[in-house]
Amino acid sequence: MQAAQQIDWLERTRRNMAAGASDMVDSIARIDVARYTDPARLAREQDLIFRRHPMAVSFSSKLAHPGDVVTHDLLGIPILLTRDREGRLNAFLNVCRHRGAKLVWQREQCGQRSLVCPYHAWTYDLVGRLRGIPHEEGFTQLDRATHGLARLQVAEAFGIVFVVPQPGEDYDFDGFFTTLRDDLDSFGLGSHVLYDEREIGIAGNWKLVVEGGLETYHVRQAHRATIAPMFADNVAVADRLGRHARLYFTKRNAAELQGQPLEGKSVRDYGNPLYYIFPNLVILVQPDHATVMAVFPQGTDTCIVQGGALIPEPPQNDKARLHWDRNVKIFWDALDEDFQMAQAIQPGFRSGANSHVTFGRFEQGCIWFHEEMDRVLDSGQSKTQN
Repeated sequence: MQAAQQIDWLERTRRNMAAGASDMVDSIARIDVARYTDPARLAREQDLIFRRHPMAVSFSSKLAHPGDVVTHDLLGIPILLTRDREGRLNAFLNVCRHRGAKLVWQREQCGQRSLVCPYHAWTYDLVGRLRGIPHEEGFTQLDRATHGLARLQVAEAFGIVFVVPQPGEDYDFDGFFTTLRDDLDSFGLGSHVLYDEREIGIAGNWKLVVEGGLETYHVRQAHRATIAPMFADNVAVADRLGRHARLYFTKRNAAELQGQPLEGKSVRDYGNPLYYIFPNLVILVQPDHATVMAVFPQGTDTCIVQGGALIPEPPQNDKARLHWDRNVKIFWDALDEDFQMAQAIQPGFRSGANSHVTFGRFEQGCIWFHEEMDRVLDSGQSKTQN
């Protein structure tokens, strides 16, 4: 985050702390609870949002060396990532071009020189080219050049690997990340390494889990047993960044900013900057590392969270491991409270008690989240109808 942006955030934080208030939008918003229970709505989200936008599917440090291979299956589409012998990152559909078998079954491999289908042993290189066909005399009319692996658009940013799951033309990743890249690059996340990766199943709609990171209103009550004592009650700074958002979870020590010059001070010392990346990714920047959470729908009432910590370097000794274990535990313990809340809300939606959800003026992150989804879904529907 640039120095001018940090000063702006700290100035707004100081003002909000003095007033005991938060940034707010002009009006409340109401949405129908069917958004969380309707299978047709979920199908449209998966088609128009999760298939056609960049998805965080892995971490750069898991593909740090030539021959590293990672698979990802949480989008309902088998995805395969490789670091080829030239050091380039590649993404493909994890599907053999012979009979459609899943090509790589392991979640992670290293030191690979080729990819061999477990069904008939068709072999591909790490760039996706078809290199070997057993008993090739049976395929004399086959054009190898058109039977390479189906390529997906891929990019690395902030230590995370993003893939557009639907094959197609070049994707404008720079345009997608334009309002985020300067901030997140300034925290050095691109050179950080993954620590304590986790995958957690939740009996709740995916949007409930994302919403838990988009407002500070719930912290005092929902997190009273974990992180609430560290944070000011519902004092936040929030910026809309196109389809994305940037929020500041303000710590109690931000009261020290009153009457102090702000030049040279770091936002990491007085709160946690949180970045929401459309549609399902949250990056929480902490004093010496960041934590990452991506949410993948598995049904109207179920989802899977995949995430972990990005730390400056692999721990070199037990003392360093203990430090990171303690820090990461705080993150996951707080998230577990959010997950439990989502799992309690979902049956309530099914009960018929409420016809709608109401978001307050200081829950603007949730409002923006739904507005951006509506914009994409409405645009996709109109194109289909035309």
